[in-house]
Amino acid sequence: MAQKPIRETQAKALIRDQWPQEYAAGKPAIRFAEIDGSTDLLALPHNHPWLTEGKVVAKVDELFGKRGKLGYVQVAETWEETKIWMEGLRKTTATVAGRCGVLEHFIVEPFVEHEEELYLAFTCERTEDVILFSRKGGMDVEEQGASIVRIPVPLGTEPELSQLQGLDTKLTATIRGLFSLFRSLDLPSVEFNPIAVNARGVYLLDCVARVDTCAAFRQRSTWGLLSIPEGFGSTRTPEELFISDLDAKSGSSLKFVLLHPQGRIWTMVAGGGASIIYADAITAQVDPKELANYGEWSGNPSTDEMEAYTGKILSLIEKNDREQALIIGGGIANFTDVARTFAGVIAALEDHAPKLKNLKIFVRRAGPNDRRGLKALQEACNRLRISCVTHGAELPMTAVVSEALSALHLTPDS
Repeated sequence: MAQKPIRETQAKALIRDQWPQEYAAGKPAIRFAEIDGSTDLLALPHNHPWLTEGKVVAKVDELFGKRGKLGYVQVAETWEETKIWMEGLRKTTATVAGRCGVLEHFIVEPFVEHEEELYLAFTCERTEDVILFSRKGGMDVEEQGASIVRIPVPLGTEPELSQLQGLDTKLTATIRGLFSLFRSLDLPSVEFNPIAVNARGVYLLDCVARVDTCAAFRQRSTWGLLSIPEGFGSTRTPEELFISDLDAKSGSSLKFVLLHPQGRIWTMVAGGGASIIYADAITAQVDPKELANYGEWSGNPSTDEMEAYTGKILSLIEKNDREQALIIGGGIANFTDVARTFAGVIAALEDHAPKLKNLKIFVRRAGPNDRRGLKALQEACNRLRISCVTHGAELPMTAVVSEALSALHLTPDS
């Protein structure tokens, strides 16, 4: 299960739009304005007239916590005051928990007068879901461990809220509705801190949620066009975005992360486990900064997919004028057709060959049609005048790492 955080605006929009009718009486009041890098702040009140009707709360919405303590929450008397505050922060660089990123996303909501702040969270475990509740919510809830009530809810059953005695019936209905959404929307965890209740209704003053990306296929009618954001400080390169999109459209797995563009060792490894083994074998012998990328391909990708995948990696290799090595490695495939996938690699090499004079290729691959695939790759590299050494199952899987490091004159002491 791949759990990914989503923005507060995204979580609240899901709750607002997907609220279950059977708990209509407990639907929380949700009203907000979403701001990103392209939002025209001057025009915003036209679409959200309430912005000019009283006090508002503005928060940075960039997937990191402790916003209040970090100074990224503002309560303002007027929209103009909030606008000035956001203009001072928008598109500025901030460092949070060691990650550096640009502040572009904000959420603005009406200020809610309240006296009591409550804490509510849902999380899933192996055999049950869990409800966590406390009457002492707020900024330091982690220090209120003794006050938090834990309610286990076995899978396939409904929650018994009898432990939460004395709650307003509106809040009980809200908890049931939120828990229903937690399950139906495939949210591995969701936290509301704080929740407030007054005479007018229930308010989710703050919300943190994660989605299970493996459930995207069955949430098409609920998540809609929900775009899963990158973590704060994570800016993907065009090549990473291209391969991520390629992966999303494929039944196979195609992963790629650019680590050090000026590194001299590139990898194209078949299999997630093998990719870790190769990365460890490389970084155990040389400076980790020499490892240019991390990635893997598996699941019998098509020739066209392998051509596109390889081509993007080669386009990065072309930008580095140092002598480099590309390791095409992997174990013994069960069903991936080595000849078919290598046909895609060959097609990409043919397109990029004139700019690969500083590249040496080292191959260790085995599986269905491996001899035919290895022979075709070797012959293509000979024809294209690209240095290439190919091996099958006769060579230990990571032995090509030593070959590549030796060819680049890289040693553990270099």
